[in-house]
Amino acid sequence: MIRDVSLALASFADDYRIVRRLHDVPPHAVYEVIVDGRRAVCKLESHPAGDPATEGRILEYVARETSVPVPRVLAVGDDFFLAEWHDGAPVDPTLDAVRARAMGETLATLHAETSFASTGLFESDDDGLVLDSRPTWAKTLCALLADCRDFLEPYGHADVAAEVIAFLRDHPDVLDGAGDPVLLHGNYLSDSVGVDGGDVSCVIDFEHALVGSGEYDYVAAAIPTFEGSSRSTTDASAAFRDGYEAVRSLPDGFDRRVDVYWSVLDVTYLRSLYLQRNWESRSAADRRAAAFAAHARETLASLRSTFE
Repeated sequence: MIRDVSLALASFADDYRIVRRLHDVPPHAVYEVIVDGRRAVCKLESHPAGDPATEGRILEYVARETSVPVPRVLAVGDDFFLAEWHDGAPVDPTLDAVRARAMGETLATLHAETSFASTGLFESDDDGLVLDSRPTWAKTLCALLADCRDFLEPYGHADVAAEVIAFLRDHPDVLDGAGDPVLLHGNYLSDSVGVDGGDVSCVIDFEHALVGSGEYDYVAAAIPTFEGSSRSTTDASAAFRDGYEAVRSLPDGFDRRVDVYWSVLDVTYLRSLYLQRNWESRSAADRRAAAFAAHARETLASLRSTFE
């Protein structure tokens, strides 16, 4: 179901006002609103791939089970969630060593303070958060990649996702030693983390959350933030890792598994590229997609030479 924001708000309160649209990139739209005199944020599904209801339940879980600061959820509907306005929400994505260290510490805190019996992908129902579990971490990543493969079929890149799935299925022990299942943010970038001084003030955008090895979350944050980014420095990259490992050590063999995660992330980047449609033209998107696909295949070639 995809509704207008006013219909979502009307299902929760009689007294509401839409102030402004904060963000409108598929599969979600985000609005600043006033509800019963309170400043709030409404995150609404704008594409069938969106699932703000599950994200709202994840925010409730994080607030209940961890010390990580997140907005307080006021309501969860079939296709939206409503949360109190949080003054600590991110406004400046600029990175320096102090900010990077704080981000690393809080990501590790999220991992250290959560624990699950198995890995898996999240869903939600009327009773709350549900984990669609998988027997191994590699199988959870295959399930994530299968969703990407199906989405990418019309764009001509399903085969790349299938190749990464095949590698993980052919090498079931490649992720052995990756660590116990914890809650992963899934897209822990500077745009999603507010920092005040040397402390994280608020974490948002849990729409990609899943349960798996914390080292995947670390790589998913570090690669787009520090690999070739003009917004970061070598000092910031080192500070991020120092901050993380001050709270929770990365597992033995972590550096050997980084390329496995990078191949997975290349496929998720392909999906995001075509889903968000944040490009100047389809031809420009296709060029970027070709680069992601080529990198995934290069990475897989290197992995095969290492593990076969």
